[in-house]
Amino acid sequence: MEFSEVVHTGPGTLAGRYLRMFWQPVCCAYELASGRTLPVRILGEDFTVYRGDSGIPHLVGPRCAHRGTQLSVGSVEGECIRCFYHGWKYDGSGQCVEQPAEGQSFAEKVRIPSYRVQEYIGLVFAYLGEGEPPPLPRYPRFESADISLDVAGLKRICNYFNNIDNSLDSVHVRFVHQRHRDSVDDHVVLGDPVISVEESDWGVKRYVQYPDGKDVTFFFGMPNINFINGQVVDPVIKRANVIVFKVPVDDENHIHFEVRAIPLTGERGRAWIEERRELRTQAERDRPELVRAIISGKLRLSDVDPNRVDFVMLEDEVAQTGQGAIAVRSNEHLGRSDRGVFLLRKIWERELRNLAEGRPLKQWTYRPDMVPTYPSM
Repeated sequence: MEFSEVVHTGPGTLAGRYLRMFWQPVCCAYELASGRTLPVRILGEDFTVYRGDSGIPHLVGPRCAHRGTQLSVGSVEGECIRCFYHGWKYDGSGQCVEQPAEGQSFAEKVRIPSYRVQEYIGLVFAYLGEGEPPPLPRYPRFESADISLDVAGLKRICNYFNNIDNSLDSVHVRFVHQRHRDSVDDHVVLGDPVISVEESDWGVKRYVQYPDGKDVTFFFGMPNINFINGQVVDPVIKRANVIVFKVPVDDENHIHFEVRAIPLTGERGRAWIEERRELRTQAERDRPELVRAIISGKLRLSDVDPNRVDFVMLEDEVAQTGQGAIAVRSNEHLGRSDRGVFLLRKIWERELRNLAEGRPLKQWTYRPDMVPTYPSM
């Protein structure tokens, strides 16, 4: 097995099989109002997600079994979805329950794929693997009544593993994010850090100490989750706990699903989140073009307003997409500051080799004490 296999996640691929053994977000809950349908593409496959009248989300195959029309352009009726083309109707299990102009016995013979779905911390998760799914992990810090959840699904134009590698990279913060307005006063990013990493029950624990004695702790959860205390482009809320799921769309695109625990509640929290959501919607319209323009030399990052709501993401995307839509890791020269990257790749390589050879896989477990730390200013 070659490590390069991690970049390919479509049906039947080794990394694709592995990722399908875990619950993966497929959309943000706020995108799926009652009676709404959405087409989604995850791990190189297309799906239809819809929310029934009861408020329960469902995930089924992308097309009607009759003539192959895209189901997401259809309509929701109760807990079922009806095809726009000829009116065939399917329930949440994928069973066809009605076919206008056909006998009932025909409908009973027709079924489309369906998948287990759970809604949690503002995301709709699906289990796309075989057999019974594992329990959906719980993250108590994001269930507190003292916070509001700022949830986003950000489209990225590079392979998901470019972003996963970045999860274990502490040194890049000093350089990639130096224009962020908080960074000039943020002593933690000034100076070369000493980094130590260790494999944990969940993935990788990363401990970083800076020259002034301040230190931070981050956690990476296998296979594609990052839990940090991250920057917020806001003059009042400068940092917040954020959990990120880096989910492949296909080999050259992924979605960066993130949930931030914002210390605002009630109407104040709702207003703050609604404003952020509108700003992000505007930013999503041109970020891919900005990234491509910067990488091609038509624009400089210094020409972009650093107060954009997605400026930190833009910086990361320039660095990560600048490696190539799929990074060529055989050309790299890793140093001691890359020990987190090296360890995570070794873990992935071990797990994929075990999967390929039919050996037991490590059962990863999140514990409530796995919470990132960051020094107060």
